[in-house]
Amino acid sequence: MKSLLPRNLLAAALFLFVSCSKEMSKELSHNVVITQGNFYATVDGNQWNADSLQLILVNNNGVTISGLSKTGAEISILIPEFKTGTYTLNASSLPFSFYVNVFGNLTDVYYSNSGSAAGTVTIASIDTLNHLVSGSFQFTLVNPSDNSTKSVTSGIFSYVPYSGGSGNSTPPPVSTDTLKANADGNPFSPFQITTNVASNQLVIAGITTDGTTMALLMPANITTGSYNLDFGTGIYIGIYNPPGVTIGLVSQANGTLNIISHDVVAKRIIGTFSFIATPISSGTPVTITEGYFSVSYQ
Repeated sequence: MKSLLPRNLLAAALFLFVSCSKEMSKELSHNVVITQGNFYATVDGNQWNADSLQLILVNNNGVTISGLSKTGAEISILIPEFKTGTYTLNASSLPFSFYVNVFGNLTDVYYSNSGSAAGTVTIASIDTLNHLVSGSFQFTLVNPSDNSTKSVTSGIFSYVPYSGGSGNSTPPPVSTDTLKANADGNPFSPFQITTNVASNQLVIAGITTDGTTMALLMPANITTGSYNLDFGTGIYIGIYNPPGVTIGLVSQANGTLNIISHDVVAKRIIGTFSFIATPISSGTPVTITEGYFSVSYQ
């Protein structure tokens, strides 16, 4: 965990925002109602509410607890197990958290595994019958770029729905949208596809039943043609996250995005892509090939 860089957390932040965006209500419109519990905290003395979206996602590698305010402020907490108890966060802990404003400077990330950052997260109860989880959190986060801090106190998530984990219901149906690729030759077939437009960026993302995620970012007004997928530009980006909470794999000047058609009136876009998903710090790259998407957005 110590080796994670701000951009690695940025990749995580980008995907959490994407995969859990309000567009989810569109994808789950077939008799599925997205409900919210109470999810709030005090950040640097100001009230923060996850009034835009709330996500608790459970898989074999642990649990992601994430909330986004209408102003774009995101708080995310990642814990390697889904059990009641209190978890300590510091520079050497496996659990970690971060804060970022997804509508602002996405490189301006505060997180718990840096310097003097510290805190705790408590999972107080897990209702496996109704799939609800409650708990609390408080921590001081550090931005390693300038050592500034972010104080998060009186954090509460109460009766927030979670997905995944033991006894979860059948995953929601996929819409008519398509997103597919091969990752090191293995098919990537998401059960859920989401799209979102924010700050003139179009995001297309998918998540599989085991928690593997893939996302593409591009300008909302992109036209037909070929583009270089390079995370360093912050414009055309490919992201791939295998199951787990510590790995962020992104395209680094090695990918291609081809836009076959883009109907800006009907808001439907079709294209192909390929890139080598490379860890920001260390790890094994994953080759993404035969990527294809055909999706609508709002």
